[in-house]
Amino acid sequence: MGDQLVVMQFDEAGEPGADLPVDVVLGRLREVFGDDPELDLPIEDGDVVELEFTGARASIDGFVYAGAQGVQRVVVEIADRSWGEPVHEFRQEVTPALDALVALARDTGARFFDSVDPRSASLTTEQALDLLAPTDPPRAG
Repeated sequence: MGDQLVVMQFDEAGEPGADLPVDVVLGRLREVFGDDPELDLPIEDGDVVELEFTGARASIDGFVYAGAQGVQRVVVEIADRSWGEPVHEFRQEVTPALDALVALARDTGARFFDSVDPRSASLTTEQALDLLAPTDPPRAG
């Protein structure tokens, strides 16, 4: 299991906000998941669309949760399939996906955050990279 990152809109009180526009979400997700046929299917309230990308190092699973007026949230799980290897190749492979998710949050007024800290500020690509694959990990001991 990898780290879960979320794109979701919140209201002023910090509660889940308005749904995201389907066309904007699907357009940005095509940058991550390419021509996945799931992106062409109609999305109805309550649906969960599952997407998958497997690269040389990265495994990215996406989950699009449909709401009444669009997309309630997008959750992506990103994992390095080669633990113990230098992180620079993994970071390079996932950067375009993270850029697309940061852009999705920006385009929709949503936040891009780590699922364990939903109250945090929106992540940048660099912050998400450091979360997924720190270049200077803490030492045990």
